[in-house]
Amino acid sequence: MTALFRCSIIVVAVLLQACGGGGGSSGSKNPETNSSAPASSAAAIISSSGISSTISSSAGSSISSATSLGVSSSINLIISSSIGSSLSSAIDSSISSSIGSSLGSSIDSSISSGISSGVSSSSDSSLSSSTASSVSSSTASSVSSSVASSISSSSAISDLPIGTVDALPVLNITTDGGAAILSKDTYINASFTLSGEGITTVEGVTEIRGRGNSTWDWVKKPYRLKLSSATEILGMPASKHWVLLANYADKTLMRNDVAFMFSRYTGMEYTPRSQYVELTLNGAYQGVYQLAEHIRVAKDRVNIPELKVADTDAEKITGGYLLEVDFRMRKDFCVTNPWASFCLGDRNLEREATYCVDSTHGMDPFCLDTPETLLDDAWSAQRDYINNYITDTEAALFDANFADPQLGYAAYIDVDSAVNYYLINELFKNADGATSSFYLHKKRNGKLFFGPIWDFDLSMGNSGYVDKTDGWHIRNASWFDRLFQDPAFKAKVTARWNSLKADGTLEYIFQYAEARAIWLDKQQQKNYLLWSVTDFASWIGHGNHGGTGSYDAEVNEMIRWQRERYEWMDVELNQ
Repeated sequence: MTALFRCSIIVVAVLLQACGGGGGSSGSKNPETNSSAPASSAAAIISSSGISSTISSSAGSSISSATSLGVSSSINLIISSSIGSSLSSAIDSSISSSIGSSLGSSIDSSISSGISSGVSSSSDSSLSSSTASSVSSSTASSVSSSVASSISSSSAISDLPIGTVDALPVLNITTDGGAAILSKDTYINASFTLSGEGITTVEGVTEIRGRGNSTWDWVKKPYRLKLSSATEILGMPASKHWVLLANYADKTLMRNDVAFMFSRYTGMEYTPRSQYVELTLNGAYQGVYQLAEHIRVAKDRVNIPELKVADTDAEKITGGYLLEVDFRMRKDFCVTNPWASFCLGDRNLEREATYCVDSTHGMDPFCLDTPETLLDDAWSAQRDYINNYITDTEAALFDANFADPQLGYAAYIDVDSAVNYYLINELFKNADGATSSFYLHKKRNGKLFFGPIWDFDLSMGNSGYVDKTDGWHIRNASWFDRLFQDPAFKAKVTARWNSLKADGTLEYIFQYAEARAIWLDKQQQKNYLLWSVTDFASWIGHGNHGGTGSYDAEVNEMIRWQRERYEWMDVELNQ
């Protein structure tokens, strides 16, 4: 579906809410849409989506005119003629039957009169108060089922933030004895309560420690949680293992969120789920955090078999393995970076405790996250297997026959996952995308898959050392450089890009970011009463592009930067 049609669907969703299609504003709320929708916010979403406030009759007879919808003609909503007659039959029939029959002549006069004050063609910054009060805060998730069921999984309806959230779920953590959390390595005991309007209160016991690499050195700390029992949290599948992302270096608070959204829409097999929360630690407010799933092997996360030490037969030994590429795990890292917390002189203590496969073609080490015990003698068979697999993959990738589907890299790598992983990280120009937090997983009887994605706080122009909107970044890594020497791989990347462009997924990035900024508005204000919106570590080099000084400036600059990046890549990939 086209980008403009996506925007039009958002307008239709708002109208459905106003007409009773999604229920009232009271009752249980999803954490993503637990919000008030002030008139200015609703109009801003419509305006920023680039909708000309018009629905063209050229959408065909499948969509009735504005007046047949029972909406005052003063709204002048039009679906652009660019939609033409190419709407898929599924959407055509759904919109036709759903909007036609559901809205048709059944809009009551009170709502009709509320709308009749008009949404101007310039997306005036005000909706009538009667309309605003009729638009449910759960618009994004409560479009009538007949419409929602026929819109593809990449639809903007399901996860677009709506309005401005009044309050986030509050995660209250109290450590035993009020102990401070001082270590990334040692857990301390704590209790927790998660509560908020419209959600089921969850409470229990957890262990907590610090996490992150450079992020642990900043004043707003990220944390790792290990609950005493697997617990479902804010609609995310039950697990013991969670992380709290501080997003301190990302003053928009949303780069990870936007990247996760886009990863889901590209169809990556697994993308970490997350929800925004307000963290209180030992009674003190800590700001806005992103409660996210910890990347690990599990049914609802990286869904591959969890190897056991006895899994040494020809089939079982083939998987699963979860790996991470990380430059910090180079054997000589501590020679030039002795200040790192895991360095003891020139010894890399992290590397000594982790089994890694060193690249012979310029990549940083491939280190085993799972199984994490491969250094033990009892795991020698599995250790030898994954070492040989990575070595053979590199040999095939850099062999003269590397492009041969049976003899080359495609015999070892799942190419579609590599294409998606590449596009996500290259589009956002993720500083770390090929050198750290670069996850891969090896399935049982399967190939090496790229992903899941992780760690995008320095992406989208946030880091001064990769802040140019032009130029390739991920492609410079040796594996990707070699992949692009195969015309077939390059063609797959271009085809995938154009598919994401045609169905509106690329354009949705901007709609989502704009809507998320509105959604977070009250919470970011509270967050930045505690934390600085202008404080950055000097090595980040933030500010080279000028988008600093306030939350709004940061958001606007991120969107401007990303728009230019998108346009540059579109030209380059289609040359």
